[in-house]
This record gives sequence, structure tokens and C-alpha cells, in this order.
Amino acid sequence: MPRLADEDLRKRKQRLLMLLQRHPDGLSEREIAVHFDMERRTANNYLRDLESRSEVYKDGTLWIAAVTKPLRLRPLDVEAEEAMALYLAARLLVKQSDRRNESIETALEKLSHVLSSDTGIGDDLVRAVQELMQRPVHETHQSVFRTIMRAYLYRRVIEIVYTPYNGKPFRTTFAPYLLEPSALGFAIYVIGYSTIANNLRTYKIGRIEQATLTRESYSVPSDFDGLALLRTAWSIYYGESTTAVTLRFAPDVARRVAETNWHPSQQLQKDGQHLLMQVDVADFTDLIPWIRGWGAACEVLEPAELRDRMIGEARQLAEVYGCIHSDADQHSRFNDIFGD
Repeated sequence: MPRLADEDLRKRKQRLLMLLQRHPDGLSEREIAVHFDMERRTANNYLRDLESRSEVYKDGTLWIAAVTKPLRLRPLDVEAEEAMALYLAARLLVKQSDRRNESIETALEKLSHVLSSDTGIGDDLVRAVQELMQRPVHETHQSVFRTIMRAYLYRRVIEIVYTPYNGKPFRTTFAPYLLEPSALGFAIYVIGYSTIANNLRTYKIGRIEQATLTRESYSVPSDFDGLALLRTAWSIYYGESTTAVTLRFAPDVARRVAETNWHPSQQLQKDGQHLLMQVDVADFTDLIPWIRGWGAACEVLEPAELRDRMIGEARQLAEVYGCIHSDADQHSRFNDIFGD
């Protein structure tokens, strides 16, 4: 059978989509193949392509057209400085993602093209985008991200398959309330209502294996304040109550620490040549990697449970690097290196 031209292929997929739109209760793959007098394998290929663009989804044995209409935003009139701010924000998001994301890259490319064309600042911005686009493509991630974005924009519940860091994959329906990028793990998280927990949950998009739009709509509760929730988090792990954490920084990094406002609750105080920082956070999960990043220049003073954990990690590091050779001299060698 001769290969269809790209335009004919596009039209055939469009006709298939319109067929499903005329049958809101869905059609089976066999019924679609019979209607168009094509092989089921061909029908499946077309349907999978439409599914990857979140235009259709499968419910049991039936294929259903997603109840969405493309959104087109009004033209955005911004000054050059404002466009540059958007460019920097988008570039930072792309740099902090470990996987290619064509939606973000396309927005970044449009901004860089406008800036280089209208301001005459050169092609360095365009080249910067092109460099970021050299990463390997992860098709599942691209599809999942598009589906979550559409679910959020159109307020449609999605069905996802999620694999926790420690645990088995599970399936749940999910209503996304807020999307939040995080430097921790170079990831984007989504916060929303999960039926399996009957409560709010935060899912890392990179761990979502499948995402499918459903016909069920939702609305974000009026009492949901995602930004208020995140004020209790160091980055993404929030909670109802917080714990005061006190850190002491060595003189050689004190100025660098003081240059940045790391957290809304941050309080700084001089301790001789050292610098004390106190923050109130609900969870230590994403704070610990930040503490590790300062090495021996950062000491946890409080709370005791966090200090004990970092002491344990220091002992493990000493063992990894051969600073502790036997149980007999373990304690004395540790004190020689790290002090009492």
C-alpha cells in the first residue's frame, strides 16, 4: 500500500477525531477500523498519535474524544525588559529540567527570536536555546507533561500511573491544583487532589508513567492556597506544622549565605565570625541536600534529630573516604577529623 502524504495523513486523523466527537460515548477500535475501511493496526496507530497529543483517550475498550478546545491567548504586549525577564525565567526552568520539554523550549525560542529580532542584541539568545535542545527526547515525559498542562488549563481530571521513589506503581485519578518547579532533583511537581489518598498529594511529574484526560471536570476549592502551603516548605515538601532549624556557617561562607534570601522565614544573626541562620520548615527532605552542599562550612545546631542525622552522615563519609579504618580507633580518628 503506498504511503500517505503528510497532508492526507493529517486529514485522515482529523476525520477520525471528528468521528469520535460525534460519538461522545466512545467507539471501539474495531468500529473505527470498519467505519474507515482500514486495518485495526492502522487505526491503532492513528489513535495512539492523537492520544499522545491528548486529543483522545482510552476508557476500557472505547476510544473517546477529549472534551477540550484549543486555547489561544490574546497577544501579550510587553516591554523589552519584561520580555527579557520572561526569557530568563523560561531558560532557568529549562536548565533545571533533566529532560527535554518542547512546550517550554518553544516558548523560550519564541522569546529569544523576538528579542534578537526586535532589539538587535544578536543571536546569542537563539544559540542558547539551541544548545538546550540537544538533550535526548523522552517521549513519555513529553506526553505526560502535555496532558497535565491541559488538565490544569481545562480543569479536567486525569488518570495517572505513579511510581514512588520507594514503592510500587499505583493508579489514581487526580485533579491538579498547582504546578511548581523545584531545583531539588531538577524537577517539576504537581499538587492536587488524589482519589487514592482522598486528600492533597504532591507528585513529581518525572515519576508519572502515564497520564490520561477524562471527561470529568473539577474546580479548585476556594480554600486551597498553594503558595501558602509552600511557605512551610524549604522547596516542595510542605506540612501543617513547622520546626525551627538553626544552622551555623563558617566565616569563609558567611557573606555568601547572607547575600541571598533563601526562605521566607529566614532570620540571620552574627555569632562572632560565624553566621547563624534560623528557618521554619515542615519537612527536612529537601533542606538536607542544601545543607550537604555547604559541606563542613555548615553545622546543624537544632533540632537534635536533624543534627544527629547529619552526624551519622559525617561518620559514613569518614568511612567512605577511608578516614576510619577499624572499630578500635574509629572514635578517636573521627574526633581528630571532625572534633568532639
